[in-house]
Amino acid sequence: MKIQNQQKLIIHVDVDSPVKLMNFYRINNVVFDQNNLEVFYKTAWDRALEFFNQRNIKVTFFVVGDELNSSDVIRNIILEAHKGGHEIENHTYSHPLGLANLPEEKMKEEIILCSQIIEKITGVPPIGFRSPGYSINTKIINLLEELNFKYDSSGFWSIMNPTLKISQNILFKNGVNNVGFGVVSRKFLQAPYIPSSSNWLVHSEKTRNFLELPLPRTNIFGFPFYNNFNLWAPSFYSNYISKHLRKDNIVYLFHIIEFMDMTDFIPKELAVHPNTKIPVKEKIHISGKLLSNLTERYEPICTRNFVSSFLN
Repeated sequence: MKIQNQQKLIIHVDVDSPVKLMNFYRINNVVFDQNNLEVFYKTAWDRALEFFNQRNIKVTFFVVGDELNSSDVIRNIILEAHKGGHEIENHTYSHPLGLANLPEEKMKEEIILCSQIIEKITGVPPIGFRSPGYSINTKIINLLEELNFKYDSSGFWSIMNPTLKISQNILFKNGVNNVGFGVVSRKFLQAPYIPSSSNWLVHSEKTRNFLELPLPRTNIFGFPFYNNFNLWAPSFYSNYISKHLRKDNIVYLFHIIEFMDMTDFIPKELAVHPNTKIPVKEKIHISGKLLSNLTERYEPICTRNFVSSFLN
């Protein structure tokens, strides 16, 4: 585990399209057809890849299988990102919210189908996983290991988790579809660790070829530390935290929607989503500044390289 005490920065991007986000916000009867979906992918991915390539950072995209399966255009976008040195990993086949509550066979189907599609496109089987809505449990962790995955990055707890659950009907017209949304103990480990096969929340005392990469939170107040929250928070706060947060290693999470705004191909109903009203140029400027703050103290590393070095 030679990499464990070195300060590394791992960049992830969850590819949640407007279709999947509308499901989360319980927005029904809104048409977002295949052409709109393809335009969304092309626009958002072009911007995201330009943003990261300008900074010479290779990132890990967690993709949803059914949207890849639906379109040659989308598959070609994924392939080009893979050829550019970015990593393509598993975010389930259909993005079901509350994955941890599904029957085991359905869990397995969601993971396997997505992996098959990714491997067919890139020629490389995925080894990383993030569950929709951070819905994860020991059963899924053990299933991932059985399916030859090397890491999960669904571990996420912050004060916002219970806050969202309590206030969802006030904040959002239809509430949100947040079954199993990342609700774990505030004692949840924040550093990468090998999860126990009997309880994924604790470090395993036994050798295991599988790693949990949890998302970080601030030490004071337990606020989340990922790009969506940092765009929403006051700029003085996000700038300060990105300069002073101290972790041995950081997984910093973006969402592909952060590279779009309401002037693009987003249903007006998604204005409820944080930051969609912020002009994309402004979001890219802020995100670049935050990333610059982080790279002054942390060395960017591909997730696969980090996991391999940690486990070996």
